[in-house]
Amino acid sequence: MTTPPALAAIVLSVRAAPELVEAVRSLVAQPEPLEIVVVNSGGGDAAALLQRAGLDVPVVESPALLNPGAARNRGIAATRAPIVAFLAQDCLASPGWAAARLAAHRSGHAAVGSALVHDRPGNPIACAAHLFLYFRRLPGTPPAKALVYGASYDRVLFERHGLFCENLRTGEDTEFHDRLPPADRPVWAPAVRTVHRTPGRLGPLVRDHLHRGRRMVQARKALRGSSALRIVFGTLKGLAPKMVRGFRWSARGERTTVVLSFPFMVLGAGAYICGALTPDRPAD
Repeated sequence: MTTPPALAAIVLSVRAAPELVEAVRSLVAQPEPLEIVVVNSGGGDAAALLQRAGLDVPVVESPALLNPGAARNRGIAATRAPIVAFLAQDCLASPGWAAARLAAHRSGHAAVGSALVHDRPGNPIACAAHLFLYFRRLPGTPPAKALVYGASYDRVLFERHGLFCENLRTGEDTEFHDRLPPADRPVWAPAVRTVHRTPGRLGPLVRDHLHRGRRMVQARKALRGSSALRIVFGTLKGLAPKMVRGFRWSARGERTTVVLSFPFMVLGAGAYICGALTPDRPAD
C-alpha cells in the first residue's frame, strides 16, 4: 500500500503564465512524494498548459483574480497532507526543498520558513534586485536577523487559528504569523531553499520595483497603518545596511557580483520610492 504524501505543495498561479510549468516540474523532481495542487486565478487555462508539458496535476481554477490569501485558502481546501507548503509560479523548489522541510517539521516545528536565492548567479542586476528585496533571506543570514517567510505549516495551525486573510493584496502571511503564538511561528531553516526568478535587465528591474513600492504601501496601510513617507524614509535609511549585510551574508564566491550590484541597488531603491509615492491604482 502506497504511503500518502506528508507534504502538500500548493503552486500559486496567476493567469496561467508559462513559467508555471517549470515551477511544477521543480516539485515533481523532488524525490519525496508530494501532493501537488495548482491554484490558478485571473484567467488562462493552467490545466491545458501543464498537460501540454506532460504534467498531470490537479488544478483549481478561478476566473476572477484572487488575492494571495484567497488562493492559499483554495489550495488548503483542495489538499489533505498534514504539512502544507506554497510555491509561487515565479519560483522553483531547489533540490532538497521537500526533504529539508519535512525534516524540520519532524523535529517538532509547526511552521518552517525558507531561504531565498535568485536564478541568475553572476548577474549584478539580478543580484541587486534580490538583495534589495530579500537580503535577510539569504542562506547565510544569521538566524536572529533572518526574515522568516516562504513557510510551510502543520495543517493543525489553520484549524486553531483560522486561514489566511483574503482581502490583502500582499502581506497575508505576515498577518497570519501575527496571529500565531510565539511557539508556533515559523523557524528559520536555511537548508530549505527556494529559487526566485529575478529581473536580469535594467528595464524589468525598474518596472518590478515600481510595482513593489506601490504594493508595499497598500499592504502596510492595511496591516499597520504606515504612511508612504515612512516607507520612503525606511528605504533610504536601510539601503546602506542592505549593501553591507548583503556582502557579508553572501557566499564568498558571489561577493564580486554583490559589489558590482550596488549601483543597480541604488537605482532600484529610487524606483521603489517612486512606486511608494504614486497614488494607488485599481487592482490589476
